[in-house]
Amino acid sequence: MKPELVLAALLCAACASKSAAPISYGGARASRPAPVSSPPNHTTQANPPAHTPSAQPAEDLGRPIAEQPFAEPDWAEGAGVPLSAFALRPEEAQPYHPARIPRTHRVASNESLIDVAARYQVPLRALIDQNELEPPFALTPGSELELPPPRTHRVARGESFEDVARRFNIDARSLALLNRMQPPYEVREGDAVVLPALARDSAPMPAQTAIAPATPGIFDWPVRGEVLARFGPQSSGARLDGIEIAAREGESIQAAAAGEVVYSGSDLPAYGTLVLLRHEGDYVTAYGYARRALVREGQRVARGQAVVEAGPQNKLLFQVRRGTEAMDPLPLLGGN
Repeated sequence: MKPELVLAALLCAACASKSAAPISYGGARASRPAPVSSPPNHTTQANPPAHTPSAQPAEDLGRPIAEQPFAEPDWAEGAGVPLSAFALRPEEAQPYHPARIPRTHRVASNESLIDVAARYQVPLRALIDQNELEPPFALTPGSELELPPPRTHRVARGESFEDVARRFNIDARSLALLNRMQPPYEVREGDAVVLPALARDSAPMPAQTAIAPATPGIFDWPVRGEVLARFGPQSSGARLDGIEIAAREGESIQAAAAGEVVYSGSDLPAYGTLVLLRHEGDYVTAYGYARRALVREGQRVARGQAVVEAGPQNKLLFQVRRGTEAMDPLPLLGGN
C-alpha cells in the first residue's frame, strides 16, 4: 500500500482545503435513459407534422466537435427530457445507508485498505485505528475488518438541514445524497445527520464545552523562528491546518514531543519531505517542507530529537492533530 494513503487520513484537511469550495461529490449522468412524455404542442396547425430528428451524416462523425454542424433543436416540440432525470440518485452516491453500515467487512482478493474506506465512505485513519493496524497495512483476503461508526451531528433546536450543511461547509445536495434524503430536506431536533469524513465544524465551540488540550506547552517548538502563517483561513482563500515557522535551509527540526514515526517520506510533492509522529493522548504532529528526513518509520524518537532538515522554502509546516481533528498548534506550544 502506498504511503500517501496514510497521509490522506492525517492531512486530508490540508490537501482538500486548497479551495474554498464546499465539500461536494456526485454529478450528472448523461448516459441514463429517462424517456418522458413531451408536453402538448401548442402550435396553431390542425395536424402538426411529427418531428423526426435527422441523423448525423456519417462524414461528420470523424470530425472534431467544434467543426461539426450544429443542428438547431425544434423548440416547439417541448422541453424533452428534464435535467432532473440525469441527476445522481442517493443510492448511487451512498450504496450503504450511512447510519447503518455493516459492523465488519470481509476482505476480498486484491482489496486494499483504501478500497474498503472508499466503499463504506469511512475515514481511512479511523479504519486504521479501529483495527489497530500497523504499516504497511497489507490486508489478508478472508480476514475481517471492524468498521468505525459513522460520524454524525445531532440537530439542535431551530436548526435546519441547510444550517447543518453551512456549519460543516458541505453542499446541501451532497449532504442529502449521503443521507439518502429527498427534497424537501426536513430535519427535527435530535435527528442524526451523517457527515462526510472531511467535514469540519466551522461553528465556534463554547468555552464551557471546549476540549482542554492538556496543559499549555504540551509540545516544544520544533524550531525557533518567526511564525509566518497561522492556523485557519488565509488571505488567499485557502485554509492552513497548522502553522508555518521560518527555518533556514538545512536547519535541524526537533520532535515536539516523544513519539513514534508513523510516516517518513516525500510522496506528496506539495509537502516536500514529511515526517509524522504519533504521541500519547491520540496526538499526531506533522513536520513538512523538509529537504531530508532524519528518522525512519517505526522508530521511537525522544522529545527534542532531530527528525528532519528544513528545506529550500526556508520554513517548516507544523501541524497537530488529535484523532481526526486539526488543532491550532500555538496554544499547545511553550513560549517562543
